[in-house]
Amino acid sequence: MTRPRDDHAPARATIIDVARVAGVSRQTVTRALNGMRDVSDATRQRVVEVAASLNYRPNRAAQHLVSGRTTTLGLVVDDLRNPYYPELAAALVQQAAERGWTVLVAEVGGAANASGDRPAAADRGPDLPAAERAQLAELARQVDAVVGRNGADHGALQGAFATIPFVSLGDHRSDESEAGADPSGSEPALQVAGVDIDFEDGIRQALAHFIATGRRSIAMIDASAEPSGRRLAYRAFLEEHGLPWSEASETWAEDTHQGGVSAALRCRAAMPDVDAVLVFNDVMAVGVLKGLARAGVGVPEDVAVIGIDGLDLGRFVTPELTSVAVDKGDIARHSLELLDGMMSGTLPLSGPSVRRSVGVSLVVRESA
Repeated sequence: MTRPRDDHAPARATIIDVARVAGVSRQTVTRALNGMRDVSDATRQRVVEVAASLNYRPNRAAQHLVSGRTTTLGLVVDDLRNPYYPELAAALVQQAAERGWTVLVAEVGGAANASGDRPAAADRGPDLPAAERAQLAELARQVDAVVGRNGADHGALQGAFATIPFVSLGDHRSDESEAGADPSGSEPALQVAGVDIDFEDGIRQALAHFIATGRRSIAMIDASAEPSGRRLAYRAFLEEHGLPWSEASETWAEDTHQGGVSAALRCRAAMPDVDAVLVFNDVMAVGVLKGLARAGVGVPEDVAVIGIDGLDLGRFVTPELTSVAVDKGDIARHSLELLDGMMSGTLPLSGPSVRRSVGVSLVVRESA
């Protein structure tokens, strides 16, 4: 099989390169790097030094065939209090088990957020705190590959896992438009391996549904002071359809239930004629439902509400939550296929050939 090329990355050293420079056979390289006893200490040391000088990364899948060891996958999530991540983890664990892989889950940031020691995920910059970098470095030593979502820190996570296959999850197209793309429009600036979730299309579906049901005064509740890609998509849609927009149309809060409650009350006060609200995620949307109920506002009679994520939670609130849903099983499938190819050497570690896209759909329930 021909290995796809990544023209933006240097060629990766192969076991043949190591064997040639070290003056040994490929089999000896394999046995030396796997710590087998039938290789002399001097030969092993020479092979290790050559491999290091060439920045050779062994094929971990092949190593496991030799050693009998199970592939271990790391999953980095931002905050396990958000049901989105347990749902994603469940899908990933199930499909990994079908491949005979095990999964280690690492929460980065959630506990610290609870004590207010670091900004919310959507407000983070490009650098991770030292404690989190150490946590990720330790995870990298324990696993063969990583799937990760840590706020907007795709690049920071890629740096933390530079030596092993890594797939980043998120609204990469939105992130790229905010971070800046090549002015020629040829390739986005960000080229991490990743699974893109097309929430922009989902937002258009949600707003089109509002219009189809007679809503015209549409607000958005975001999860950060700086506009997210989702908020930018909301603005673009309103402009395209000639719908009213003002600063009062947008409110933001922490992406928690309580954040949704407070944002709903502020939104209603700033925009008394609001008749529809798009919310950054389902966790906040559940809080919005509570906040509107507290204010005596009927949903959907007075104000329609749509969340984003498609959590099971939405089926068990009153009214049931209409939401832009993403198939976590599809995310897991694409992620594992990418990692399998990257570990086997049939896919590069970065570049356009290791990007996949997952679509979304609007699940209409009672709230809109």
